[in-house]
Amino acid sequence: MNLGFYTLSNGGSPQNTKIFNFLNDATSKGDVKDASVFFRNTDFNPIACKFGMFDDADVWHFKGNLICTSIETLKSAINVVNDIKLGYLFSVEDTSERNIFDLVALSQDRIKVFVNNEVDYNSFYRLTGKKPVLVENWTVEKIKEVFDE
Repeated sequence: MNLGFYTLSNGGSPQNTKIFNFLNDATSKGDVKDASVFFRNTDFNPIACKFGMFDDADVWHFKGNLICTSIETLKSAINVVNDIKLGYLFSVEDTSERNIFDLVALSQDRIKVFVNNEVDYNSFYRLTGKKPVLVENWTVEKIKEVFDE
């Protein structure tokens, strides 16, 4: 499985740290064929990455499962015409996700919505009427199941 994440920054935020550690582990164990992170802004990252880190312009070359971590990255990824399956990691802490119209647009079946906790799960369901996939402990098996791999 080719797995990618599309973030606003490659910096060491709490969310990125969780993603980077997950991808390092999955890459080391051989659970993924290829792992990549695409980012819009360059910041300091204290984690040594065992996967590809690319500017977001390179997302046009990606094929596989792509999980976006913000509405902005999701809007960009929707326009990619390559063979990708889209996912979105929703968090109530992201203030850019306050536009209800953007959230309702996520209820289309093409985009798989992930959440990390019960609060995010209940908030997304209340706002959109769609049940997201609760993934508190990230595993490659769970992601494969969601993306029908």
